[in-house]
Amino acid sequence: MAKSHDGTGPGRDMPGIGIPDDETISKVGKALRQMVEIREVYTERLASAATETERQEVSLHAENAALQALDEQGLSIDRYDEVITAAQADPDLEQRLLTAARMA
Repeated sequence: MAKSHDGTGPGRDMPGIGIPDDETISKVGKALRQMVEIREVYTERLASAATETERQEVSLHAENAALQALDEQGLSIDRYDEVITAAQADPDLEQRLLTAARMA
């Protein structure tokens, strides 16, 4: 499903972004789903941490889990952030990402 881009829609002011291809959308969607799951798990663990040391440890584990999720999809933090940011300005891209996340 190739889409043309005339340079007038959302994302046009984001150099190097353009419209992500279907493979990138699928990868970011999968990573997004994993990020939601990580947030749910580690938010609960963070809430039950009794000390600042435990909270720092839980936060570190959450960060490592997020980095692993991106790595598993072959995504850099920057690329993931670029696509998520572009989706916030482009409802079509946002919908495609959400669909990919649900299918993951």
